[in-house]
Amino acid sequence: MSRPFVAFHFGLVQDVAVLRPLVLLARSLPSLDLEILITDNFHRLDEDGLWFGELKRLGAEVGVQPFTYQSPFDCLRHFRQRRGMIIAGSESNVVAHQHAHNLFRSVPGNIRTVTLQHGFECLGFLHNARHDAAIGRDIRFSADIIVGWFAERHLHALPLNERNKLFIAGPPVMIDAPTAVDEVDYHELPGLICENLHSIRFGNSRLRESFIDTFLAFAERVGSVDQQLLLRAHPAGRFTERNRLTLPANVNVSRAPLYDIDLSTFAYAVSAPSTILFDFVVAKVPVSVWVDLDGDVDTSNFPGLPTVATVEDLWHFNWMARWHRQFLLDRQENFLTELGIPQDVKARYIQLFSLAL
Repeated sequence: MSRPFVAFHFGLVQDVAVLRPLVLLARSLPSLDLEILITDNFHRLDEDGLWFGELKRLGAEVGVQPFTYQSPFDCLRHFRQRRGMIIAGSESNVVAHQHAHNLFRSVPGNIRTVTLQHGFECLGFLHNARHDAAIGRDIRFSADIIVGWFAERHLHALPLNERNKLFIAGPPVMIDAPTAVDEVDYHELPGLICENLHSIRFGNSRLRESFIDTFLAFAERVGSVDQQLLLRAHPAGRFTERNRLTLPANVNVSRAPLYDIDLSTFAYAVSAPSTILFDFVVAKVPVSVWVDLDGDVDTSNFPGLPTVATVEDLWHFNWMARWHRQFLLDRQENFLTELGIPQDVKARYIQLFSLAL
């Protein structure tokens, strides 16, 4: 009789970062076989093959050959009559998640299905104003189990009729305790500016132009005092890369997967509302939320974190992050504590995996 399996489903390139810690955790459980499922649409989204390369690397680490499927029937044939669990990085009735959604509607009862909150702000879990305007609140999941990151009171967008499926496990990035950071000279570290200009948060070209103009002016200013910046594009959008934005000499591009980067090597991170802000908060690096002067960017899900809109705002935050770092970190710790994240994230995901047995 075959052993039970846990399969990890990758439909979007950003699924790689959220599922990777779970794949590595599942490898440590000797009673489970592992599978890596990839939709054919994943390959279309991964234009240069970077993220498929990451999945092959992950497969090599855990001894699994990734399996690409085109239809739910391919998966049913692949699994035959085996029992187990499929965990999707993103699944809902939203078009972008349809491959996992259709698969989950098709699998037999011997396979449990799980979908994750795959970002801090996430469709069907926690929306900003732009999410509501573009997609609304009528989100449905085919999964048997819906895994959230933090206390249910914060999951404003989770429909009432889906809440009986909710299991709060916490963010996968917090499965392993953060490593101790050596004392460094924060005054010499580069700052990180993140762009997610493809996002529905930037609903018009005026917002994009404002971000780019402000960024370039700020880069020039910090360059005048020999400070360096890194520009990081969202892996699903890469707006500045696609539009071949000319960068100043003191700006480099960050493209490596975030899990391969020591976040403590940055003086700070600035981004419009995005999961990367949460990642840096967890890493105890000062963050600031980019907003626009007209108030179109909704930051209500990031209360207590500083915001920046102008070059002067960025310059002040740059100074604070280097010289009054602890003040900013204390505010971030309050933000993190209020979210109600479980203290036993790793144990909860192990408990989840046990349902595949």
